[in-house]
Amino acid sequence: MKHLTNILICLAMSCMFFSCTTQPPAKPVYNGYFSEEELHEMRENGRASARAYLEELEKMHPDSVKTLELSWTHLDSLPDVSKYNKVWMISFSGNETPKVDKSLFSSDSLTQVSLNHCGIREIDFTEGNHIKSISLSNNELTRIPKSIRRCKNLRSLNLEGNQIRHIPRWILELDSLEDITLNFNQLKPRKSDIRHLAKAKQILVAGNGIERLPKNIGRLHCESMNLAKNKLKTLPKSFSQLKQMKNLVFYENQFEEIPEVLVDFKALKHLDFYKNNLCQIPDFVGDMDGLQQLFLSFNKIEKIPDTLRNLKQLKYLYVHHNELHFLPKWIMEMDSIERLGVGFNHLIDLPDLSKMKSLKDFDCEHNLLERFPWELLEKPDMELINARNNDFILSDEDRMRIIKASKTININY
Repeated sequence: MKHLTNILICLAMSCMFFSCTTQPPAKPVYNGYFSEEELHEMRENGRASARAYLEELEKMHPDSVKTLELSWTHLDSLPDVSKYNKVWMISFSGNETPKVDKSLFSSDSLTQVSLNHCGIREIDFTEGNHIKSISLSNNELTRIPKSIRRCKNLRSLNLEGNQIRHIPRWILELDSLEDITLNFNQLKPRKSDIRHLAKAKQILVAGNGIERLPKNIGRLHCESMNLAKNKLKTLPKSFSQLKQMKNLVFYENQFEEIPEVLVDFKALKHLDFYKNNLCQIPDFVGDMDGLQQLFLSFNKIEKIPDTLRNLKQLKYLYVHHNELHFLPKWIMEMDSIERLGVGFNHLIDLPDLSKMKSLKDFDCEHNLLERFPWELLEKPDMELINARNNDFILSDEDRMRIIKASKTININY
């Protein structure tokens, strides 16, 4: 982690609980890098490796085979794997198999299925299976396959990057389903969709171009929700009923203020309003006393309110790319903060941040600072200081002091 800037750390942490908040990775594109002959050779090599792998499987006792990994092998069809009754995981991603026969799922031990980037349009799961996790991302599904209702033990369903528009009623039959990922589909939630998702604990619907949420959104029981990369400006009143929420991501929407319906969201641990149009942080954010991660970068915020000093469990505070002119002195009392990002603002001075007991990573890049934060060089456990593009005036002796400190701290200036 020492070799990453705080901005990259922040973006990574923003996605920790919620899968991606950016466009999902597309199938690898090699055209332009390789000739047709080279592409043909690559595909043939992939098929040859797959054939060799299948030949090795044939030599093994069927009960000794626990996983089947045939991703990106350029096979045109699925092999017969019905005799491998002890397989718990099958991965066949990156192969052109628009239709998947149910014989693939015959193993009584099978709990995990990964069939991403396969061009799948339909799939047939068997009755009585024990599958707990299904990933069908980046296929050509226009609806959630009905045969999934046979997966009575299903806990996690990933349908990212398809063309799904609505949530079927039968989803309610899946009593074990906790996580559903529908990022980058064509979902425009209706009241019925909300009713059908009522049991899910984690819902990811980033990148669907959603402009408004249904009025009955308060019926959900989820604790984590990713609404990144949509077009939301407001939240319905019933959103205030979701006080059980622990993780909320509104990355890259169109909010001009943090909605007041979030008052009393005391259970929140992670709140992300990256890339919106916020001008201020409302005082009630300081009442979210369980908050551990607060991401407010890429907005128009001019001031950090005094109420944030009440966040005694806050570990990550990112307010880079805003309009801040100063940091409040009380921030030195924030003993829980480990990562602080205030880069790309208008800061001309800093308080003594070495008094922040847990601080490890500090980013003040691209401000108007004239004095280097020397105190941080002496702080135990300091890992990263990113202070590039400021107005520091450094003597040769100062530079030698920084070089010496760089033996234990990653310093960019």
